[in-house]
Amino acid sequence: MTDQLTNPARPTDREATTNWPLYAALSVGFSAVLTAIGTFWNPLSSYEATQTSEDVINWLVVVAISAVGAGIVFGLVVRTTPPGGGRVRTAVLTVLAVLSLAVFWTGLPMVFAGGAVCCALTNPRSVGTRIVLVGAAVVAATAVFAALAG
Repeated sequence: MTDQLTNPARPTDREATTNWPLYAALSVGFSAVLTAIGTFWNPLSSYEATQTSEDVINWLVVVAISAVGAGIVFGLVVRTTPPGGGRVRTAVLTVLAVLSLAVFWTGLPMVFAGGAVCCALTNPRSVGTRIVLVGAAVVAATAVFAALAG
């Protein structure tokens, strides 16, 4: 408790894990925006895209996939992270975020990366947390590039 008085900016374990709905919403939101960019805009693509109603349906399916994925990741894994952090959960979510880049069009890389960051922030001063944050940033940068490339 004294650490909270001397360093109020550091979240407690309970505060870090109770923020999971915010991380879930941000993960799905980023996923929806990136898939919309990849579906409707394609700035780095060499072909000229024409929008059809099928594109909208495909985008909605991908948003639904990422929402269901977020429900599973955040509802079953992140929300139940024990106080003090779940190092194994964080590591598994980080590895899944990197591996899911192979199917980036599903929107799942951002969901797994968001879950990993939320779990990692239960212990914000550890070296593992910094590694997870760098890994999540690399996954996010790769997902942004994939969205821009179409």
